[in-house]
Amino acid sequence: MINHKSILATAILLLPLFSVSSCYGNAQNNTTAVAEEPSNETLTPRHGYELRTIDQLLGKYHLKKFTLNDSFSLKIWDSYIEQLDPNRIYFTQKDIDALSKHKNQFDEYIESGNTTAALEIFNVYKKRVKERSVFAVKRVKEPFNFALNESYVIDRAEEKWAADTQALNDLWRKRIKNDLISLKLADDKEKDPIESLTQRYSNLAKRTTQLKQNEVFQIIANSFAGALEPHTSYFSPRASEEFNIQMRLSLDGIGAVLRTEDDYTKIVSIVPGGPADKVGVLKAGDYITGIAQGTGKPVKEVIGMRLSDVVNLIRGKKNTTVELTFLPGASGIHGKARKVSIVRDKVKLEHQAASKRIIDVNTEIGKSKIGVIDLPSFYIDFEARARGDKDFRSTTRDVEKLLSELRDKDKVDGVVIDLRGNGGGSLSEVISLTGLFIDEGPVVQVRDSENRKLVQDDTYPGIAYDGPIAVMVDRGSASASEIFAGAIKDYDRGIVIGETTFGKGTVQTILPIGSGSTMFSGFKRESLGQVKITTAQFFRVNGESTQYRGVEPDITWPIPEQPEDFGERSLKNAIDWTSVDKAPFRKYPKAIHPSVLDQERKISTNRIHQDEKFLAMIDKLKLLTDAGKEKRISLSLETRKKKREEFNHKLLTAENKIRKADKLSVYASIKQMQDEQSARSDDIFNKEEQPVDPFLKETANILSDIRYLSSIDQLTKSKSVSQF
Repeated sequence: MINHKSILATAILLLPLFSVSSCYGNAQNNTTAVAEEPSNETLTPRHGYELRTIDQLLGKYHLKKFTLNDSFSLKIWDSYIEQLDPNRIYFTQKDIDALSKHKNQFDEYIESGNTTAALEIFNVYKKRVKERSVFAVKRVKEPFNFALNESYVIDRAEEKWAADTQALNDLWRKRIKNDLISLKLADDKEKDPIESLTQRYSNLAKRTTQLKQNEVFQIIANSFAGALEPHTSYFSPRASEEFNIQMRLSLDGIGAVLRTEDDYTKIVSIVPGGPADKVGVLKAGDYITGIAQGTGKPVKEVIGMRLSDVVNLIRGKKNTTVELTFLPGASGIHGKARKVSIVRDKVKLEHQAASKRIIDVNTEIGKSKIGVIDLPSFYIDFEARARGDKDFRSTTRDVEKLLSELRDKDKVDGVVIDLRGNGGGSLSEVISLTGLFIDEGPVVQVRDSENRKLVQDDTYPGIAYDGPIAVMVDRGSASASEIFAGAIKDYDRGIVIGETTFGKGTVQTILPIGSGSTMFSGFKRESLGQVKITTAQFFRVNGESTQYRGVEPDITWPIPEQPEDFGERSLKNAIDWTSVDKAPFRKYPKAIHPSVLDQERKISTNRIHQDEKFLAMIDKLKLLTDAGKEKRISLSLETRKKKREEFNHKLLTAENKIRKADKLSVYASIKQMQDEQSARSDDIFNKEEQPVDPFLKETANILSDIRYLSSIDQLTKSKSVSQF
């Protein structure tokens, strides 16, 4: 039995973190083997029980009331087909017509826990992927007319299905031609485009064949969940563990970041202070080829294995040993293999935790020392807290320490909370974090599926930091980030700067499948998944929801508008915006006066128009935004070459303007730029402080200005009072 009263206590607020495809990369090497004939997938009775349980949990706790009927069955059908073939490149219209006999039956299948029809559809999909793989491997080696004036639709989500196999073959001819042009224009001297694509297309079937039972079921279950609402989903046992790792910022393993490259598992970086780092043998760039569960134990070859499966073999219980066979990166994949034994231990993901830096500001208004706290997510170690561990990891605890250092040691004049790209996290954490900046009062209002409203108050006594603050947001700031930004804005506690936020204003709760159910008495707990259910909607203290509309900043950057396919409004079945009554609260006594804010908007706008780095960044963003809007692309090599050269020239010009402003050497070519940026993004543990980006710099400038302008405003008011 699930305790309904405890649901909000473990609520989370975040964007979707996982998808079935997220484990795979486009592996490429010189082999040409095509995956073996795919066998039909099967599921166990347990999956049927899980499907019925998901239905029961959604019906009982989901914010959106629904009825499983033929109408809803159609939505599940659409969701399932879209999950399998979102770009409409595998199924034909004939396939859709033949399989559509099931489209009105999903309500009955779910209520009875029947996965047979969903598996039938999946097995047809699996077969079609194999057929496309075989076709592509053969066709890529045949001639193409690159002078022919034709085009290819990149985003086919809204296109019609190919009528039959012949039409699909022509579609794939264009797809392959487009891939060849892209690789030719990349001008990689070390890789032959045809060989690279041959391996890429062979891996299409391989990746589908490697899907495990639980992952296939996850696709089926998420088709049901997604048809109801976009932030409700099923986590397989593996996905559940990945979620827990993200929330607690730690895992038991060796401390290495991996990715798939050319069918090999490549080490991208080593976690500082982790087990692999302490042993000191493995280096970034090495290739893992085999894994044994202990020194001298049987080795399992992992070449061609999915990255998620490799990771699963490397992770394990603390104080156990894993032996890795690897090829040193310096000698490449044709070098001599070596072995290293590493004892697994707790690995802390510090790069995903809150961090700080200092920016010295010197504007025409005055000088200031501004502290910056970068907050990637609202994390908390739920398991450690449940165990009663007094030192459990959390956002609020980490930020409170950083604030103490900034205030007492660094003596900053103001603090910027950088929430750009922060997709959310723990509801309890955003409430307690907000409490560090306000004395008392409500932080957020939550209304559940029974229309019951709960006002969540600041539980932190007093204020941890009472100086000037600015909150940076962008279109990727979602959920818990929007609660924090909205509360700071409503209380007039600080200034919100950036872009309109994502617009996710709902609360999700993780519920384990099988709790208290006799259906699962014969199954191990670790073999069962979890359901992330949208159980409530949250509202700012002013009564407005952030759902769908997001939070509007006080100062907005002059950058390209958000595309329509971004944010909550782009998601199917999203919950509508609504509002509730305002919660009683008192504004911050040292609020920024509206006249000061108006004055600073003008000052900032003038400064931006004179800031070459900021203007170059806007040019770069506009260039990338426009490129992302392109739906159809030419298949003429000469046309593409000219367009690519023009794009690269503009991008390189904008990037070099930014580098000049940072007093860095300019890039000589687009390739040099791409190589250096790729290497920098791979080294996520690089402790070297990067140049301050223009948006962060201007935010610090604004906060510094407001500090001075507010002092002048207060002084003027004081003089007016004394003169009166």
